Amino acid sequence: MPLRDHASFGAAFVRMLLRGIGQVYLLPSARAGAVLLGAVAWQSWTPAGACLLGALAGTAWGLAAGDAAGGRAGLDGYNGALTGLGVMAVLAPGPLAWSLVAPLACLATWFAQAWRGRCAVPPYTAPFVLVTWLLMAAAAGLDLSRAVVRVAADPGWNGAAQGLLRGVGQVMFLDDPRAGALCLLGLALGAPRAALSAGLASGLCLLAASWAGFPADAARMGLYGFNAVLAAEALRTVRPGRWAWPCLGALLSLGLVRGFQALELPPLTAPFLLATWTVRQAALRWTPQARAA
Repeated sequence: MPLRDHASFGAAFVRMLLRGIGQVYLLPSARAGAVLLGAVAWQSWTPAGACLLGALAGTAWGLAAGDAAGGRAGLDGYNGALTGLGVMAVLAPGPLAWSLVAPLACLATWFAQAWRGRCAVPPYTAPFVLVTWLLMAAAAGLDLSRAVVRVAADPGWNGAAQGLLRGVGQVMFLDDPRAGALCLLGLALGAPRAALSAGLASGLCLLAASWAGFPADAARMGLYGFNAVLAAEALRTVRPGRWAWPCLGALLSLGLVRGFQALELPPLTAPFLLATWTVRQAALRWTPQARAA
């Protein structure tokens, strides 16, 4: 292969890789992906490396499987990127954790490809959720060394602003509000409406959680917002211009998060999945003819 062709392929592969990271927020934008990766690195280089390795493994797997279209859109990278982040959120960084990132990312990507080939409903982050739940179960059953939870330093900002920004950043396991602000910037560079949707969804769930009397600590950490951010973005494009559906999906995801917490189960992005699949089907069925009837 000529040098020019190597360079062209390399540039195209980097774009696919960054689009895969952007697709974590359902945004096929290489610019957004670059800033999102920078946001993870801002908080810690370790999850940033795992995120990049997971996206790399997933994208390479997709290309090897002949899924060129999915690779160009970033659809083969985002479950891998999330899985890499999930591994470092579950296991202590070390040889075992790093050795699991690539194979688990490939497993999640294979699952996503199989789902897209057999089901009309988008898989979204379901492969990442299932693979990470399996890893959590294995870590508990085998008594593996677990990751130490470290809370980012408080920058001294207004509590509501911190909760809103953390709600955006927690999609990528980021609890530093400054990293959340970088995520919001990345979304704005990719699609301003996506940034607006993310900010509004996180803020809406922050208000709803306060009104409902949900634990304030979890609200300030953004744990009620990140599923809503994804649900709002997924539903924003189902019926463009209809903001009622994204709001409904965001609020439903909030209720589901509380349900998982009550059952003492790790929700990850499962509330986003359940809320989005439910509201998406309702939105697609809700036609003017149905309303007239």
